Amino acid sequence: MPKKQKDQSKSQQTFHNLELLCKADEKQKKTLQKIIKQKPELAKSLNIYADGVKFYIARQELRNKLLSNVVPEEQLSPQLPIPVLTTNRRELIISKKNKLRMLSEEKQNKSTNGIVQINPANYTPFANRQVGRIPSLLPPKNQLQFGKEAARLKLNYYLGAGNNSELVKQIMAKRESHWSQVPYQFAYKHFQWQQTFTGMDFNKLQPSDGIYSKVMYNFFEFHKNITTKTGLTQSLLQYHNNIDKTFNIIPLVFQINFRIQEWNKDLQLFLDYFHKNNPLEVTSNKVNLDLDFYIPNIQQGPFNSPNILRFKLQDTLLANQYLWLLKPADWNRGEGVHVFGTLEELEALIKQYYNGKGSYECKEFVIQKYIEKPLLVEGRKFDIRCWALVSQDQQLFLFQEAYIRTSGFQFSLNTKDRFIHLTNNAVQKNAQTYGQFENGNQLSLEQLQKILDVNENPINFREKCWPVIKDYVKQVMSSTKINKRNRKYSMQLFGYDFMIDENYKVWLIEVNANPCIEESSPLLKMLIPRMLDDAFKITIDQVFTPEYDFGNTYSVIGYMDEINMWELLGIC
Repeated sequence: MPKKQKDQSKSQQTFHNLELLCKADEKQKKTLQKIIKQKPELAKSLNIYADGVKFYIARQELRNKLLSNVVPEEQLSPQLPIPVLTTNRRELIISKKNKLRMLSEEKQNKSTNGIVQINPANYTPFANRQVGRIPSLLPPKNQLQFGKEAARLKLNYYLGAGNNSELVKQIMAKRESHWSQVPYQFAYKHFQWQQTFTGMDFNKLQPSDGIYSKVMYNFFEFHKNITTKTGLTQSLLQYHNNIDKTFNIIPLVFQINFRIQEWNKDLQLFLDYFHKNNPLEVTSNKVNLDLDFYIPNIQQGPFNSPNILRFKLQDTLLANQYLWLLKPADWNRGEGVHVFGTLEELEALIKQYYNGKGSYECKEFVIQKYIEKPLLVEGRKFDIRCWALVSQDQQLFLFQEAYIRTSGFQFSLNTKDRFIHLTNNAVQKNAQTYGQFENGNQLSLEQLQKILDVNENPINFREKCWPVIKDYVKQVMSSTKINKRNRKYSMQLFGYDFMIDENYKVWLIEVNANPCIEESSPLLKMLIPRMLDDAFKITIDQVFTPEYDFGNTYSVIGYMDEINMWELLGIC
């Protein structure tokens, strides 16, 4: 007989539970026999299953007999223990106590080898388990401390790298009793200080009564409404609804955005104005710019109003040259800013940045009139950096001190050298004359005043110029809503750059979202730490630790340590 037929015959002979599984159903029997014949290896598994069924049926029969009092409890097989069934609570308690007593006696009955002797008939593994004591997560009540001496759960802050972040870390170290620095990957950060607002989820800024559920950023969601060149121009134009008023605060600006469909109309408007107001003898036949750029499908603009053609340039914007500035709309620290006087120069610069100059590429610019008659410091150009602060309550502050940034070269309109015309520290620190006249090319307001005192027409800067600076700061912050969605809680430090012309008129140049806090001179080593520390006192300290005073460790000449140097200007 073949081996396969032998296996089939053997499987049918060894499968002895056919009647049990199929009961009286002949159809099921035939089906099961057919399956076993085709797959003999199933016979063993089915036998095991059937034995389990038989055991279960036997236990059920014993249980039914016990409930019907047919079989006394003492006659039950010890191999098949049945729990004592009783409706008397007292008898049940006594039965449990007896079992525990028996288990205790069995544990004490040890053999010479140290093995516990257990009666198999009465042994259950769960009854022998020892209950361990779970240690408390809290110290004993008599060791708990309350008040200022109690252990405090610290708040978490994240500090982004760059722009002298070590100084911010130093100032936060004053608050180490309440704050702990964490990496960016940390799940919950109460305060984030970064160089850009990339990665900040402003939806997290929700009002909360609990200190540890609050989240605070050092940026407002819509700060670009004033911190980009185009955003600042558009905000002021919409706020004043008047070209003359707007361009009496900032020098005349044309916006050129090559990402929108009608960029050619904005560019043509500038070209018309350029030719109409050119005071110099025309030495070039170039009338238009040869820009064969792609025209996008974005239907927006034009940004510049035709009424701008009627605007008359102020006297201090014109001298013996006709100079303009090309600025990338969203860059800072002097990057991409160039002086030009001809359309040939403008065309070459735009093509360079449109197609990517080095690692830079830009498709949105402003063209701004250059101030050709600036006020000079010992024959050199300068500007003024001021700090403004908007708190979590939309309060607007201006720091009471500022500093002067100077050029290291004598001023001249006959050259377009960036080191002559741009006074940003990021530009000047690369010049050979950096630090030759002033430490870090920087002066204090007090030093500026001493220079103004010896001018032919001396003025008091604090009396004539500082009130104008305050007014311009308030107008800018009133021109838009940087917190349109009423987020809680944001704060932001702004850097305002101003210039003064030879008639002592103040001009706003730009607003920076992330002003430089590098301590590049002894003057800034004194001002910036105090500026930041006082800013934190009216922002993060008020939000998270209003009951605690961290004191003052940064002194500024002429100011008491106890006062906060941020002056409140109003609500924005």
